[in-house]
Amino acid sequence: MKAVQLISHGVPGQFQISELPDPQPGPEEVILEVKACGLNHLDLWCEAGALPIPLRLPLTPGCEIAGRITALGADVDEWRVGERVAVQSNLFCGECEFCLRGDESLCLNSQLIGVQRDGGFAERVIVPWRALVRLPEDVSFEASAALTLAGSTAMHMLTDRAEVHPGEWVLVVGGASGVGSVAIQIAKGLGARVASTGSTEVKRELAKSLGADFVLDSNLANWPAEVRRITEKRGIDLIIEHSGGQVLERAFDCLARGGTIVTCGATSGREVTLNLWPFFVKQHRLIGSYGRNRSDMAAVLDWAAKGKLKPVIDRTYPLAETVRAFAQLRDRNVLGKLLIVP
Repeated sequence: MKAVQLISHGVPGQFQISELPDPQPGPEEVILEVKACGLNHLDLWCEAGALPIPLRLPLTPGCEIAGRITALGADVDEWRVGERVAVQSNLFCGECEFCLRGDESLCLNSQLIGVQRDGGFAERVIVPWRALVRLPEDVSFEASAALTLAGSTAMHMLTDRAEVHPGEWVLVVGGASGVGSVAIQIAKGLGARVASTGSTEVKRELAKSLGADFVLDSNLANWPAEVRRITEKRGIDLIIEHSGGQVLERAFDCLARGGTIVTCGATSGREVTLNLWPFFVKQHRLIGSYGRNRSDMAAVLDWAAKGKLKPVIDRTYPLAETVRAFAQLRDRNVLGKLLIVP
């Protein structure tokens, strides 16, 4: 089979398309024919060697996988060859205290597919059976690959790590991103009034088309003041944030009393300065969000099947042009998701 392998780290890193032996499943694994796989900022961190975990090279990246089962391990009874599936990218053990209570995102023995084991930028991939979620017939492979990581991340943030009440204000930072484009739709579906940000007119127009009531130019130095203006000086109840750095610091200026920030990333910086006085006087909350649970995956696919969530796909690339896709994402010239379609 053909697979894209990261050979050495860098910005850009060195990739090659390799001809590898067909994978063979272990007792609790399945083989998938990869139909589509999304590109994620996590893949850029792998490329650069910028993750705080050791990586084994060569590595096949790709964590947002949708495909069809082609082979079953000896102990796999719940699945059949030919079934259409999505893959939960944060692989979990199913046995620790957190997995047993349904909090797979907190698994003590978790791994990331496409990071600590080979992922979906290949014609076929090995996946533990417990990471599979059935794909509704009304959801295409491409839609699944565009939604199941970024979308389930957003669903986890909005419905698990926090709660949205009808009429509340939700601010989605970076509404044209993978997470942001889905978060706008989920927040609107839950009855919120939604504001968002975008660095270009095209990105701002996309956020509006997805349902944002107000979209702010994130290049403006006073954009938090504009947030307070549109909320009549009250501020935002819930902020969905995935950039970190100074973006997270500015987000606190937008919060209402008792407001919450949920953050799931650090693409703009991993260290922030927090002014504790307004933080505790206004009883703000800062909540981390990592990965997703199976329930988040199921909810996203159900919303998509019912037409309540629409994937935003910027472009699809064949396997041979994966390097071009990395370059486009690295240049921050993406609206929604990029997909690799082997």
